[in-house]
Amino acid sequence: MLICQRASAARVRVPVSPHFVSGCSVARLSRRVWDAEVAGSNPATPTKLNRSFSVDNERFFVSTRQGSAVKSSVYSIFGLVPKYTYEDMHKFKKARLVKSTAAKGNYIMFYVWDVQKNDLVRQRRYIPKKYKTEAEQKAYAKDIIKQINKLLADGFHIDRKKVSKNTIDQKQEASERIYSIREAATGFIEIKKAKKLYKRGLEFYDNTLERFLKWLESQGLDNVWIGDLDNGLIQQYFMYLLTKRKNSAKTYNNTLGVLKTFYNVCLKQEWVEGKNPFDKIDKLPEEYGTKNKPFTNEQITNIKEFVIENDPYLWKVICFVYYSFMRLSEIRRLKVGDIDLEKDLIWVAGQTSKTKKRDVIPIVPALKKIILEMNLEQYHPDDYLFGANQTPSPNKMGENYMGKHFKKVKDYFEFANDYTLYGFKHTAVVNWYKKEKDIRKIQKMCRHSSMLMTERYLKSLGLLDDKDAVSELPEI
Repeated sequence: MLICQRASAARVRVPVSPHFVSGCSVARLSRRVWDAEVAGSNPATPTKLNRSFSVDNERFFVSTRQGSAVKSSVYSIFGLVPKYTYEDMHKFKKARLVKSTAAKGNYIMFYVWDVQKNDLVRQRRYIPKKYKTEAEQKAYAKDIIKQINKLLADGFHIDRKKVSKNTIDQKQEASERIYSIREAATGFIEIKKAKKLYKRGLEFYDNTLERFLKWLESQGLDNVWIGDLDNGLIQQYFMYLLTKRKNSAKTYNNTLGVLKTFYNVCLKQEWVEGKNPFDKIDKLPEEYGTKNKPFTNEQITNIKEFVIENDPYLWKVICFVYYSFMRLSEIRRLKVGDIDLEKDLIWVAGQTSKTKKRDVIPIVPALKKIILEMNLEQYHPDDYLFGANQTPSPNKMGENYMGKHFKKVKDYFEFANDYTLYGFKHTAVVNWYKKEKDIRKIQKMCRHSSMLMTERYLKSLGLLDDKDAVSELPEI
């Protein structure tokens, strides 16, 4: 009877929108509030919430969880969390409308307590562009300011370490969680880890995102809602990359690629809605063909003689690069069982391939001769083909082994930095194209996703110039 009385009382105190929550839902809510209060009064009583908070706060969470309305709710946009009943009241400065002549126009500003920074931090919310007249903007601002000030008065604040336990339904909370940009970046990296992205790829994503977050932090924006990333802010960041950090076109484009991928994942995970704002940023034109230069036939002859005499194991690696067109990272991950000498095929597993797709590469006679010399029948199929101690082994070849050994070759011949071990793949492409000029075959062997990619690749090697065809034009 006592529970019914409390539930009834709570039902009177919780005005919920009639088109959203039914009477039964209010009753369930009242029961949860009552349970939280009873549990909170006795530390020995277990409770999922582990605390109680005011019905007003609970009411706010209910009234704002309406599908897409979650996106626009004030507490979620600014990443605010309620205070526990045992916490002291946090400082704040009330929200107010600020008139501005800047491009973004008028905005609502307030100061809220940030637990991690141990200080008040400024928060801003620009008036949406759809509100054109001063009267419309004031009406919009009045409503939002009222909500913000109510939250501040109830003790809402910023605390990134506080576990979010203030939702009515934990399953709903998991699917409707509001992510700040920093939280989204952390979640993005965890997804990439779960998908077994390789170490270097993870480091590249992580470092690129961290640079972006540090810049946002300098603007006081690293913990705003992910949906607040608008075109103006993004344009400002990429201008910073060009003018302040002096990024090259390649670095600039790589950063753009990472941030596009990051936001696409956020959209796919439904952490945010709408379109990818990074799609509006144009790539810069790049200079190709400045790295991994192909070797001349004379250079190949000299390198072969030197390497076979001084580092014969390195020659096996070079042959795999040249004859299989494989990436160095893929060669390191190849296993004995991936070599099929009966069908003369190399099976590149999805876990091995950079593209995460299963591929098949033919074994040409010259490469088969090298493979037969390795006596693979003596080793377990799960051994790495290029293992530790210059033999197939359960342990993979060291990550820097190939580069260190080829550096001795470069030093001996005094090659410039743009000559690399991977240049043997480019050498193979150049030689093959000059012989057959079959772009489709090269695309297939290089495992390019499109013909356009292959054409761009060939141009970077100084091919596709069609000099012979032009020279045969009739005179006029």
